[in-house]
Amino acid sequence: MKRTPKPYEKIPPQALDIEAATLGALLLEADALENVLGIIDTPCFYLETHRKIFETIKAVSDKMPTDLLTVTRELKDLKLLDEVGGPGYLTQLTRKVASAAHIESHARIIAEMYYKRESLTKASEIISMCYEGQDVDLISQQWKLASDGLEDIFTVADSGSHISLVLKNTLLEIEQDCARLKEKQSPGIPCGFPSLDMSTGGWRDGDLSILAARPGVGKSSFALHFALRAAYDRRWVNIFSFEMRKEDLMRIKLATVSLVYRSKIRDGQLNESDWKQINVAAGNLENLPIIYSDAAGMTIEQVYAIVRNNHKHGRCDFVILDYLQLVKPGRKVAIREQEVSEVSRALKILALSLNIPVLALSQLNRGADGETPKLSQLRESGAIEQDADNVIFLHRPEDDVHKIRLTLAKHRRGQLGDLDIYSNNQFTRFSEDPGKFKQENNNT
Repeated sequence: MKRTPKPYEKIPPQALDIEAATLGALLLEADALENVLGIIDTPCFYLETHRKIFETIKAVSDKMPTDLLTVTRELKDLKLLDEVGGPGYLTQLTRKVASAAHIESHARIIAEMYYKRESLTKASEIISMCYEGQDVDLISQQWKLASDGLEDIFTVADSGSHISLVLKNTLLEIEQDCARLKEKQSPGIPCGFPSLDMSTGGWRDGDLSILAARPGVGKSSFALHFALRAAYDRRWVNIFSFEMRKEDLMRIKLATVSLVYRSKIRDGQLNESDWKQINVAAGNLENLPIIYSDAAGMTIEQVYAIVRNNHKHGRCDFVILDYLQLVKPGRKVAIREQEVSEVSRALKILALSLNIPVLALSQLNRGADGETPKLSQLRESGAIEQDADNVIFLHRPEDDVHKIRLTLAKHRRGQLGDLDIYSNNQFTRFSEDPGKFKQENNNT
């Protein structure tokens, strides 16, 4: 019977053939080094021999052009030539590659292997701390330091993009936006309000949007409206609810789709006709690409990990968090504003790193009661205003209980303005058309 090796008996992740090919390319072409220095450095190589050769290539490049002869001479002067296998091994490296054409791709593979080895090392350190009975706060801090250190590997690995590539990708995006507009679709994920889509282009990749209001105005209901509209467009929506259970959120959506009063669904006051409508609605909802998470108690790192995993498997195109001030930061900070600022910045980085839109609900402070909200009234942090690409306020004018004014208070890509949205509160339905729910509201 074949024995399965234990994790610590396995060979660490490595790519020796890729390391050899990369060093061979560096020995063949003097200018190749500048293409990899932003991606890898000496510690990234698995073999000590390869680390010494790479370090020597860097040292030579500071004084003269690098090639097989100059690197061999430098290793000899440093009395390292025999340690790395002699002139024969260096010559053998150059024979493993024809040119430096693929050196950046090879360097990224080396960086990935290094990332995996470092992950194993840091995880082993934390496992040891757990067995040694270390304090939970110290273990949590070590997780944070480990995570930051690993992220730095690929922050360095991005060596930037030439303007020609950026221009090419930008023109491609513009072409795609034009094609969607011809099909009467918004360039981004549609929000369900034509005027807002026209103004913003929908929820755009890489954007952090904030939907803010005082309690009771309808932030969560609007978020569910946006989620449902995105799902109808076949986009995967990840909803993190830090305040309401996912079953309670689903009751709201059942009311929207079934046209059975929210209060009846809430209290179980359903007759046979109601159940028929609910069953039809359930059939329409059950295959939509929406993932709910009861997120109470989650840290921003845990949210990030879930989103990253879902995105990797093609199950996350749009993230909604309800609401920002309830998300726990990765570390304890004495000042509350700093905690909220850390979460806000992390959400913006999440949107940028995965190139997806993120919508975070936010509370407003009491100063917003009875007036049009201002950016300065975002609760507990000015960083939210700074990090956000779009800030949308909701407030209820006094002239109509079924009207909610949506104010676009910040928009990096376009104009600001107001939009009146009309609602049926019992069904949690919204529309720009003031007459759409008139009969329903009268019946209510």
